[in-house]
Amino acid sequence: MLHHTFTALLLLAGCSSGSAKQTGDDGASDSGAPDTGFPATGTLPRVSISVDDDIDPGDEPWVRDWQPASLEITRDGQMLHGGRAGIHVRGNSSTQYDKKSFALETWDANDADADVSLLGMPAEEDWVLQGPYSDKTLMRNHLAYSLFRAIDRYAARTAFVELELNGDYRGIYVLMEKVKRGPDRVDLPDGGALLKRDWVEEEDDDPLLETARCRDFLTVEWPDSVGTIDTRLDAAEAALLDGDHGPVDLDSFVDHMLLVELARNVDAYVLSTFITLSPGGTLGMGPVWDFNGALGNADYFEAWETAGWHYDNPEFPADNRAGFCWYEALLASPDFQTLRAERWRAHRAGPWSDASLQAEIASARQVLAPAVDANFARWPVLGEYVWPNDEGAEDRDSHAEEVAYLEQWLLARAAWMDGEL
Repeated sequence: MLHHTFTALLLLAGCSSGSAKQTGDDGASDSGAPDTGFPATGTLPRVSISVDDDIDPGDEPWVRDWQPASLEITRDGQMLHGGRAGIHVRGNSSTQYDKKSFALETWDANDADADVSLLGMPAEEDWVLQGPYSDKTLMRNHLAYSLFRAIDRYAARTAFVELELNGDYRGIYVLMEKVKRGPDRVDLPDGGALLKRDWVEEEDDDPLLETARCRDFLTVEWPDSVGTIDTRLDAAEAALLDGDHGPVDLDSFVDHMLLVELARNVDAYVLSTFITLSPGGTLGMGPVWDFNGALGNADYFEAWETAGWHYDNPEFPADNRAGFCWYEALLASPDFQTLRAERWRAHRAGPWSDASLQAEIASARQVLAPAVDANFARWPVLGEYVWPNDEGAEDRDSHAEEVAYLEQWLLARAAWMDGEL
């Protein structure tokens, strides 16, 4: 059942919602877009960032270095926020796109980190400006995170905005919370840990662990040192693999699996995967992250198919051979299988019913509609293949067709899972 408060937030704050710290060219010629920006539509919040010395953060050698900037957020000419900020490109495969995504920090007048509430989201300093490019609905991340929050799990809050960078209009972006430990984000007590399974970048200075049994590599996102995390993690892993589910938050593992399978996320389980470890050594799964290649929007790992478990595709888990080790053990447990079916039926009876899924999509489309033409004038990719689009992408020439495909795909996927569970 769609939450009425969520719908109101969609309409009032540009799809800002929730519960609970990636741009290649200079914006000119190559994409067919002009050097000067389009006018604001007057319906979505306008994020205007002016980088000091007019530096484009997407250009070398600054791509991963924080660049000081001035930040303004307005709507209908009204100032919602003004202050200093830091910005740099973020992402892995998405850095190939002309429309980049960015890490954003809110700063004080002395260019030091400062917690700020943006567009109604709880005050923090770490944010993400995600630039949907291959996702031509512009809403896949927003939709996935909304669905996770609808079953009372934390996922990043989001708000649709239009971005202007150094005076150049960059189109529709999703302003979202960075996944991190905090009372309004991943609320971990002292002694807990936030871990991540993902590509490991050379410049990543987070501690790196390798588990004893699965030989799975995980970065420690929080805290700043390993301490006893490795020994507690190995103990939980050993128990899980030996059939003892005591140190496992099974509900969280089930809910995470159900959403990544509902969306058939091409990176599911093995990349962009957050994990929590309690002070007492209990493993939890989530929050979810990065659904650009989900919901029928990828042409590999059979991700365009609405039938079949993602983890049964013949190439899985090619991106990380150790990444499915825990779930492989859990799937051998009848208790886990029973719990998975029970929670699926409960979610489908409420927040993931067909009516609720359609309402979520319709609400996002309504908010996006006034700015869609400007976005695709800036980035004319409709009807073109943009990696990793499904093969049918070249036949969909409008935003409306993209959204219709997403909705039809999602309903068919849910129906297949109904038959299995």
